Formats: sequence, C-alpha cells, structure tokens
Amino acid sequence: MKQIIINEKCNGCGMCVVKCPKYFEENDDGNTQVIKGVLSDETDKALNEVIAQCPVNAISFGGSVDKSKLMQQELDKLKELSKGLTVKREDIAFTDNYCVVTTFPYIGSSGYNYSSSSAAERAGMSEFRNRAWPCIDDKILDCITTYRVNIIKPYYSTDERSVYTKFNKKVVDVLTALANIVGKSNLPSDFCNVDVYPERDMVWKMLEKGEIIGENFIGIVRREFSYSPSNYESSIDWDDMEDYRGKDKYCYRAQDAVEELRRDVQNAVRWAKSDIEDSSLGYIRGLVDSYNKNLKACLEKKMQAITKKLI
Repeated sequence: MKQIIINEKCNGCGMCVVKCPKYFEENDDGNTQVIKGVLSDETDKALNEVIAQCPVNAISFGGSVDKSKLMQQELDKLKELSKGLTVKREDIAFTDNYCVVTTFPYIGSSGYNYSSSSAAERAGMSEFRNRAWPCIDDKILDCITTYRVNIIKPYYSTDERSVYTKFNKKVVDVLTALANIVGKSNLPSDFCNVDVYPERDMVWKMLEKGEIIGENFIGIVRREFSYSPSNYESSIDWDDMEDYRGKDKYCYRAQDAVEELRRDVQNAVRWAKSDIEDSSLGYIRGLVDSYNKNLKACLEKKMQAITKKLI
C-alpha cells in the first residue's frame, strides 16, 4: 500500500471529497486533506479517477508504506499523549495588558460655588471620597475578570476554547489514524470517541461563579495598595474668580487626584502579578491532574482494544 499525497497546488475545489470520501475530507480550515491513517488501494477505481480528474493535478501516490511501522508511529504518538496535559507558569501569565486600570468616574472641576479655597478643597475631597474611592475594588475586578475569561476559563470549561477539548481533539486524530489502519470494523464503535474532562469539583464550580478569581484576587491586589484617601488631598486643587459683586469665589479641581488614584491602583495590580499567577497555578493544576487521570483511564481501554487486534 502507498500513501496518498496532496501537494500545494490544491485549490480546495472539493471534487475529491465528494467523489471519494473514503480517502479525502475537509479539515477545520476548509482545506482538503487525506483522512488520517488511510492508505491507498492502487486498484481502487474511484481513487484513480479522482487522481486523473483533479483539475490542478494536486493528488498523487507516494512511496510504499510499511503498515506495521505506520501503526507503531501512531501508537508512539498515543503513548506520548497519554501522559496528559501539562500547565506551566507561562501558560497562565498575568501579562501587562491585564494590569491596565480604566478611567475612574470623571470629577473634574466644580463651579465657582465656594466662599474660600479651603471650602472648595473640602468639597473636592468629599467628591473624591464619595465617587472615586469606592470604585477601587470594581476597577481591580475588571482586570481580574478579563484575565479569568481569557486565561483561566479554558481550564474550567468544556466548549471549543477549553484546553481539554483541544487536547481531546489531538487524541481523537491519533485514534482515527489507528482505526483507519486497523480497520474501523475491527474496533469498538466508540473507539475514536474521547469526551474527557476533569471532575466538576468545588474548585471548578467556584471558578465558574467567579468566586475564587473574584474576592480572593481582589484581596491579593489590595495587599499591594497601602493608601488612604488622605494621601490624595494634596492633589485636590482650587481656583478663584471675582463674581459680579467683586467677591472672590472658589472652585475645586479633583481630576488630578482621580488620575493619581488610577495609577496607584494600576501599579498595585502590576505588583500583584506574581501572587496572582501562583494562586491561579495552584487551582489549575488540580483540575489538570484530574483530567490526566481520567484521560489515562480512557486510553487504557483504547490500548486494550488495539492490542487485541495486534495479537
């Protein structure tokens, strides 16, 4: 038996997929590929017709293949995959783009409504305390939530972005190749099915609700933020003008204080990066270990089915 080769001339017309689905399929990118593990029967009339009719001459026979050697190659891949997922610190990095704290409520300047500069400054400080200061946890949570959705969620989900779904797909590809080499009719009907995920334990459920990555991680950042509202008093400024009676009136300018607070919160988030990663890694490794245990049990059954056909 020989391999079937599709070269770079392929224009994706799909003729071979329609006329010869035994050998060809469309991949996730919409391109034509040879079905994994399938070897050619050079006497197959339909296959030879497709090769002859390909409008760009993209299909040909490759060299002869040792079926036993090909199977061993796929078994070696399966053995390597059976080791399961690994998660490293760089996989869950809390990068600088998650440290960006968005603008706090705009306070800006007041009207000239105050009879003294001190009265204006007190009013500005009161506005700062009431409107900007209470937003600190919400701003931290915005950063944490973005990180949770983009980086952590694939470790506690089962959708197409899940790291487990993607790894399952790699395993399925190898199992499909093995099934095509051995013959699907010689294997259990569910041989190529891999629907493995971690146990949905308390950590998984708390991650889904945002409880761990929410309250706990806000606390981690808060440890790096050692300021009180009084630290921003010096940034509350004032201005004066004469009214129509010739009396001085004053306003406050509080936006500099708000911007200073935003920068300080952003720095606190950045300083907490390492602790956030450490905490995330601890939660995720438990889920990955659970997945690897379940995957190993699943693949042991697949290997037993293959071994029976090799004996």
